[in-house]
Amino acid sequence: MASLGTNCLKYAVFAGSSKDAKLDEKVMKYVVRVIRDTRHETVIFGPDSMDIPFVKKPVHYYSDRSQAPEWLRDAEKKLETCDGFIYLCPEVNRSIPANLSNMIDHFGSNVYQAKPAAIITYSDTDIVDLRTRTHLHDLLASMGAIVVENMHLPLISRSHTKLDSEGQLTDEGMSSQIDKKITTYLSQMDWYAIAIKNHKELYEPIPI
Repeated sequence: MASLGTNCLKYAVFAGSSKDAKLDEKVMKYVVRVIRDTRHETVIFGPDSMDIPFVKKPVHYYSDRSQAPEWLRDAEKKLETCDGFIYLCPEVNRSIPANLSNMIDHFGSNVYQAKPAAIITYSDTDIVDLRTRTHLHDLLASMGAIVVENMHLPLISRSHTKLDSEGQLTDEGMSSQIDKKITTYLSQMDWYAIAIKNHKELYEPIPI
């Protein structure tokens, strides 16, 4: 991945659930390894790492945050310290997995505003439906996140055949293509995150 100096970033990685938990785990391990190879820090938000209930009252709906559940306050604080967000989004019924949108909806624009977001979509079939990505893009943009786009979208089709149980790419020819696509995309994510972080240090935060 391209060098961006000594900047160390913290990314929250949101993992959606597909119909195949093993596939989700493979993709998670692969992406987290790519991120950590750059010495960046990750905070995992996913069905295996957090028991997040169905959203009834988002944290920003509490006028007094002390009345919100402790786990929700802690999660919000973690997200507020992150420099950006990476979403691992499998396709479920041509749209976003319910548990992924549920996690997002627990928090308000104070968390997402003026921070970069990367979307990595995957499927166990030959086709990754772009409508899934579009739905997630629109949701994140409505929360104030800056969704990073790339002319070579990070889509991983037939993911179950391309990644082993440890999240390593299994085919050398395909490995170079996917690695280049993902690492370039995340390098662009770093570029935005560092630029925004530097700007916030020089100027006041974006008005909300």
